[in-house]
Order: sequence, then structure tokens, then C-alpha cells
Amino acid sequence: MEKYLYSIDKVAELLGMHKKTIMRYIKEGKLTANKVGGRWRIHGNDLTSFVCAKDAPDEGLIRKQKAKTDITPEPWISAVVHAENKERDEFIRISNALIAIKSGAGDQDRRCRIDAVYFEEELKIQILIWGTLDFTGRIMKILEELLK
Repeated sequence: MEKYLYSIDKVAELLGMHKKTIMRYIKEGKLTANKVGGRWRIHGNDLTSFVCAKDAPDEGLIRKQKAKTDITPEPWISAVVHAENKERDEFIRISNALIAIKSGAGDQDRRCRIDAVYFEEELKIQILIWGTLDFTGRIMKILEELLK
């Protein structure tokens, strides 16, 4: 079970939504959250379920961009990669490689996001990717090699 709890602000940032939209989803029961110390927190597993749900709202799963006349907007996708039976050292190696790749990303890919979480008790890695089709495809190919 994932131990990380996200704040409303962090979830809004990750999904490219406004805080009020996240609160509306919580009140409507679309996104599970609990109050911890008087503040709303979203469990990592609940966030993953929300993002991966078939009836997840389309708005905000991509970051809205201002239209530019010189570029055609690309579709964005999200992906969740689970890898089991992985030691912490391997997680560190993989996450460092992803950080290096993201740091060297071009302007188009700078808006893309990669998050990695390690579940020590389960020896499991979870990687969340938000980005253009091209960026996500490249990261998936790299992950395929890194996870061998």
C-alpha cells in the first residue's frame, strides 16, 4: 500500500486542474480524500485510481495551454508503470536516470512530468508519466530497457 499522501494543491498541480475542481471531485465522490490534521489529503492509490478510471474527467488530465499560431497542440497522455520485485538500489538507479532524461528535455517536453514512488515493504516501483505522445513513448522505451 502506498504511504504517500497528496495535498489538494499538489494534486491540482499534477493534474493541471484548479484547486476548486479537485475539491468538487472530492465532494461529488469522484476522488477519495480524507482529512488529516484538518486538511484534505489524497492517498496515492486513490489518485492513481482516479487518473486511471474510465469515467475520469477529461478536463485537467492535460495541462491547458495557450494556443500558439506556430505550433499545433499535441494530445497528452498519462501512463502508470508498475514494476515488482525491485530493490531500493534499483529504484534509485531508475529514478536518477529519469531525472537526468527530464533535465535534458527540450522546450516542448519541459511541461511533461514524471513521478516515481518506491514501496519498500512490497519491493515495488510505481512511475507516473504525464506528457505528449512522443515524450511518453520515448520514456516508455527507456523504461523498458531500465526495467530489464
